[in-house]
Parts: sequence; structure tokens; C-alpha cells
Amino acid sequence: MYSKLKIFVTLLTVMLFLISSLVQAETASASAPLQASNLTELELTIQAELAKKSDSITITYTAKDTEDSKSYVQAIKNTIDLAQRNLEEELYWNMKDLSMNMKGSIGNITITLTPQYLTSVEQDQYVDNEVDRILKEILTPNMNNLEKEAAIHDYVVSNTSYENLDDIGHTAYSALFNKKAVCQGYAILTNKLLNKAGITSRLVVGYINDDPAQTHMWNAVNIDSNWYMLDTVFDDPTPDNPGVQSTKYFNVTNEALLKTGHTWVESDYPIAK
Repeated sequence: MYSKLKIFVTLLTVMLFLISSLVQAETASASAPLQASNLTELELTIQAELAKKSDSITITYTAKDTEDSKSYVQAIKNTIDLAQRNLEEELYWNMKDLSMNMKGSIGNITITLTPQYLTSVEQDQYVDNEVDRILKEILTPNMNNLEKEAAIHDYVVSNTSYENLDDIGHTAYSALFNKKAVCQGYAILTNKLLNKAGITSRLVVGYINDDPAQTHMWNAVNIDSNWYMLDTVFDDPTPDNPGVQSTKYFNVTNEALLKTGHTWVESDYPIAK
């Protein structure tokens, strides 16, 4: 009996040691700084970490392509800016700030990035779940893409009211959870619903009444290989009147939208003819 107990204790001790070693190895691996040996690797690494919504990103940059420290640091800064600009558009507009700190020397410089986002990972998951629920509720299998787009347009306009809630009001999360948002929240929610329904949609950024201070966002939507402009917030009466909606800004051309005071860099987006 004693012998069996001794064997059991020995085996348990070995198992606990192995588990402890694995946990320590995984922790060390998770906390180890990321590395990049060229600017392309650096850009891709930053983008991957931003997509995870990491609170802090530490990367060791080991390239030795110049002896000029000023141009070396500037190239890193340019790459960080490029990585942010080339993010998937909804993530780009979800970023509130990206601060950076660098220390070290050429060939061994530690870059620490501290991003801030408008929403948390948990709030993003809420949006994804709600998007799935809503589409199941408002779409039917026999709908064509135009009918799906119309159902999505009507849902967003009917269930969201225009109100400035500071930073959170610029998100699809606010449009769904608070049922209140500004134009960015409307457009991003519309974008998510359309793309999840299999309809190609892009965010368009411009301004209103020839005034760059009046920034605005809406959608460019592809229906049966043709592009159209869609502005759900302008189809929602202000002050909000539940159940009342317009289709004046549903699938209009560039020319028609320009006449309403919308202005944007047309060459940056698909043309709605």
C-alpha cells in the first residue's frame, strides 16, 4: 500500500512539473517581443496586432539598411503610418489613437505602440452577433440583392436615431446597442450588414455643403455589377420619427448626390453612374 502511494505521489509530482513547465513556456512565448527584419515585415506585423486589438504592441526591429539614424527612424514612422492607413476600413475608422515610442539603435530598436479603439473586443462580438440575428430576421432566401439592400436600409433607418454620443456614437455598436449614432455609426452598421449579406459595400468619406468642417460618411454599394451611393443617415428624418423613412438617398448616382451638397474625392471611390 505504501509503495503504491509512493508511486502515485511520484507520478503526480512529475505531471505537475510538466504542466508547470508548459505553462511557463507558453507564458514566455506570449510575452516575448515580436520581431521584424525589414519594413514589409514591420508593416504586416503591426497590422496583424492591430487587428487583434492588442492593448500594447512591442516589436524589435533588426534591419540595418542605413547608417543614417534620422532616415532610419523616419522610415519606421512612415511604415507605422502606412500600416494604419492600409487597415481594413472598418478597423481603421474604429481606431481613436495610436501612440508610439522607440528606443535603441540601428539594427536593434524596440518599437512600442499603444493603440486606442472606439470599441472593445467584447463590443465587437456583440455587433457580430447582432448582425447575424438581424439578417436572419429581415432577409429571406428568395430575395435578390436589391431587395436585401432595401431591407437593410429600412432596418437601419427605422431602428437608429441620429444623436451625438461622443466617441461611441461613431460606431456600429452604438447604433445597435444604444440605437443612436452619428453618420459614421450609421454607415459602418450599413456596411457590416450589406457585406455579411454578400453585397459589396464600401465606406465613403466626404463632407456636406462644401464645408470640410462638416465631415460625413455614407456607403458605395455594388448591386449586379453596378455601383450606387447609399446614405442611410440622410434617409432618416431628424428629429427622429419612428417608422418614417425616406428613399431619396437610396441608390443614387454621383451626379445626383453632388446636387444634394455631398462632396468627396470621387477618384478615391467607385463611380455611381
